Amino acid sequence: MNESSTPTPLTARQKRRHALLAALSVVIAAIVIVWLIPRAVDTSWPHIFASFDGISWWWILFLIAVALVVLAIDSVGFSACFRGVSLRAAAETNAVAQAVTVVVPMGSTISLGLIYARLKRAGLRAKTIASGTMLASIADVLAQILLPILAVALVALSPLDIPLWGRVALLIAAALALGLTSIALGFVSSEKLLRKVLERVQKIVDAFNEGFGGQSRDLVTPALDTRAMAVADAHGSRVVILGAPTLARLAQGVAFIAWCTLGYGFEISPLVLFGIYALSRLLSLIPLTPGGIGVIDVGVAWALVHCGAPNAAAVSCALAFTLSQVLTPALAGALAIPLGVRDAHADAEARQG
Repeated sequence: MNESSTPTPLTARQKRRHALLAALSVVIAAIVIVWLIPRAVDTSWPHIFASFDGISWWWILFLIAVALVVLAIDSVGFSACFRGVSLRAAAETNAVAQAVTVVVPMGSTISLGLIYARLKRAGLRAKTIASGTMLASIADVLAQILLPILAVALVALSPLDIPLWGRVALLIAAALALGLTSIALGFVSSEKLLRKVLERVQKIVDAFNEGFGGQSRDLVTPALDTRAMAVADAHGSRVVILGAPTLARLAQGVAFIAWCTLGYGFEISPLVLFGIYALSRLLSLIPLTPGGIGVIDVGVAWALVHCGAPNAAAVSCALAFTLSQVLTPALAGALAIPLGVRDAHADAEARQG
């Protein structure tokens, strides 16, 4: 990415396709929630609504507070990825980007354009934005992978009624997953290996462009430059950059355990609940519905029922938790948009003056 490069604007056809995908995603979420969830766990909506009656509003406020704390932790980690940007600008940018990501299906692509535009206006160079985005993406993916690994290891070491061969299998699976993750991180951090892969990709792209009359451009140098800048930017802040997303997800996991055991009174092992929460993080990667709503709830409710939770209460528990973790950042992002627009107008007036 060079200094003059900007994200390519969407064409009218691409905008229509995004709108169609968003509408289809909302329809899928509605079908999953209204029709599939009650049938998946053998309950009905009157019973699900009735299970909310015993829940205190203080617990709802607790879930919202946790979602805000998680957003704050994510913003600190996000800010550490971009040298030279204020925490306020980073928090506003992260809030809007997360809102788009959880509300719009496959909205991460759109959020990248929003991040670029907001941070460019904050005075950051294109290369700095590219390197920071790479760091933030790696940290988020790493958090998504480490949680299930940690959950599997904890379940294997827990006092649950698991046969010895099952414990050994779980520990081996966790060790293999951790090893593969370490290898992948080593690959990303190795300039030599990355250069070889990029050179192969360059040859394929050049051959494709030559065959179809396209214009070739260098992919290797910009990618290596971005990687080098990302490594340099991460120096001294690696703990914050890599640890913040994981810490935020752990906070969500603890909140889920408290929500199930104290809010609903489920007599389920905290380790098992943490494993169910880790499963929900994997399900959130399936980009079928906004924020994974519906898809996550089917998996979580089904798991809770098979661990002994009442059917209707399992559904209401899963839905309430998921909605709190999706709607809270969406609302925060909506509130941050007017601030960004105001700052943009102020910058434009300052330049004109």
